[in-house]
Amino acid sequence: MKRTLLLVACLVTLTACTSETSLPDPTGKGAVRMVNAIPGSPPVRFLIEELLLEGVVYQDSSSPAPYDDFEYRFNFEIAVPGETEFTRIGSRVLQVRADREHVFLLSGDVNNPDIRIWTADSRTFDDTDTVFQVQFSHGSTALGAIDVYFDPIGTTLGDNAPAASLAFGEIADPIDYEAGEYVLTVTAANDINTVHFAAQGADLLAQFAHIVTIFDGDANDTGTVAVTSMTSVGNPFVFADTTVPPQVRFIHTSFDTEAVDVYDDEQLTSLVAPNVTFRSATADLDTTTEGRTYYFTPAGSTAQILFEQDISAPEAATFSHIYIVGDDGASGATRQVPDRAPTSTSAKLRIFHGAANYGFFDVYLVEPGADVTDDDLPILVSVAYALPSPIVQLVGGSYDLYLTDAGTRDTISAPLPLDLADGDIVDLIAVDTVDTAVVELVNIPVP
Repeated sequence: MKRTLLLVACLVTLTACTSETSLPDPTGKGAVRMVNAIPGSPPVRFLIEELLLEGVVYQDSSSPAPYDDFEYRFNFEIAVPGETEFTRIGSRVLQVRADREHVFLLSGDVNNPDIRIWTADSRTFDDTDTVFQVQFSHGSTALGAIDVYFDPIGTTLGDNAPAASLAFGEIADPIDYEAGEYVLTVTAANDINTVHFAAQGADLLAQFAHIVTIFDGDANDTGTVAVTSMTSVGNPFVFADTTVPPQVRFIHTSFDTEAVDVYDDEQLTSLVAPNVTFRSATADLDTTTEGRTYYFTPAGSTAQILFEQDISAPEAATFSHIYIVGDDGASGATRQVPDRAPTSTSAKLRIFHGAANYGFFDVYLVEPGADVTDDDLPILVSVAYALPSPIVQLVGGSYDLYLTDAGTRDTISAPLPLDLADGDIVDLIAVDTVDTAVVELVNIPVP
């Protein structure tokens, strides 16, 4: 409350000052944005003075924000579980220049990040322009020096010179390209045979200005490199890596469904995952970026198809979890995208609700050996059947985790002891048991 009142007081003071026209007249506006290149960081809050512009996750950029050409202090904060206020991790004073775009690149240690500022002329387009603009930037600490090729689709790699040659923390001069479909390839510097990343063709429209940044991949990427873009009008774009396949994992949560084999053809000749038993999960399996129908049969038999399920196409170089759900013979499967990237400042918890006997449950964390009381507040509320809970960021320590019926607050699970440290990922499934009043929690660790 004190912080809120102080902020209000500051705003009132600022309004009073500006009403007296003590500030000079601006000559124009410049744009500011921030790129988060800190692996393992929580979302970083990007502020101009004390005004929040945007929260930026790793491998992402904030949208460009226009401001008068004055001097400002830009601040960077993170939320740390257990803390009542945001933790400020960095600050920079910058004179915003008219008709210029200023990009803050944060890298290194989230608690004391390195902050670089890239500045270039703001790009404007005429209605008749048939080109777009690209600046390539290097935010991957793992790669060393790189060459970036950006060629029309169908071009043999190496026929054209690299669009940019970059060391970490550098950004190339802007280049105009005719609108069309392009392939982006990242190689080691002066070594066309060492390909770190190769994107499938991307159809890019005229009259957009892109900053394309190369990042280290994280645990949500099946590859080691990720590449994203943010345009001058705030449209994000992710380039799809064709050097590594997406991967899928089958997780069996249906008490009423026997062990299954999983096929991806109606003739049942292409076995994808054999003998997936209740309460178990497969390894990560290579798949393709095409939607498909999976066929589930009794384990070891092709005499019948228990059920079939259309599954939407996964994105390239990503992981998918396919959960087997259902009761009373009405089985099915649902694809969910996991968050498997650890955060250096907290542990992460997510629970998939596969217990058909309860439509919704709440989740509580209490001290080891304690029971849930009326004074305790849930960390998750009304987690719905056949869906994953939101991710919860938790302080490291020892806890007991309980589920309660969202309708009655009755405890429906035995306590699950958790010993958490920063960087831990806890991925649980909640499943039915022989006792219809009891739900079991099963840990499904990342392979």
